[in-house]
Amino acid sequence: MLQVTELEMRMSKRIVRYDEFRKTVPILVKKYFESPRIWLDTGCGTGGSIRDSIDIFRDTQFVLADPSSENIEIAKHTMAGEQRCLYVTNPTERLNFGPDTLDVVTSIFSHHYYSDDEGRVTATRNCHRMLKKGGLFIVSEHTLHPEDQDGSDAQWKAYMRDSGLPEPFVEDMITRRYNEYFPLTEAAYIQLLNDIGFSEVGVFWSTCSDIGLYAIK
Repeated sequence: MLQVTELEMRMSKRIVRYDEFRKTVPILVKKYFESPRIWLDTGCGTGGSIRDSIDIFRDTQFVLADPSSENIEIAKHTMAGEQRCLYVTNPTERLNFGPDTLDVVTSIFSHHYYSDDEGRVTATRNCHRMLKKGGLFIVSEHTLHPEDQDGSDAQWKAYMRDSGLPEPFVEDMITRRYNEYFPLTEAAYIQLLNDIGFSEVGVFWSTCSDIGLYAIK
């Protein structure tokens, strides 16, 4: 089984402490569910988040969803025929699992690509709808630090340079903001989750460029 895909290697170079983040997700799930029955990873990319957890949660059915059919095909390959995985080629807002169906939903660096608030709200509301009462939603995104955005960006760029990324790419990650990805502040993310109806919301991971939040239905 492949452990790291090309997409995941690229993410580790541009997302600060990405490897640490991936290790944190199954630990957080374990805190709330000893053995979740159904776990959906929406915007799954090439399947890295589930690959980290599949041997930890031996009785869990995993659903890997992504709008990219190419990503789904790579994810299938890296799972090497794992029978507990179901694959769906759809974005979050079009997933149609029944209400109160899922124990865990993860969205790892995928919802910040919604270019308007309505799209992000619709996608997040659909995750809430599909979760059981007491279910766990984990979301990570690029974020803003308006109290010192220039300082945060300087730290982020230094990390990318230290990871070996060329200067044009480093600068492009900044200029893509509000053009290709659309981050919020920590307070805005928390407010969004509260407004949708989650009963408990918290931050479990944060860096100069990214944030990880959990929410309980």
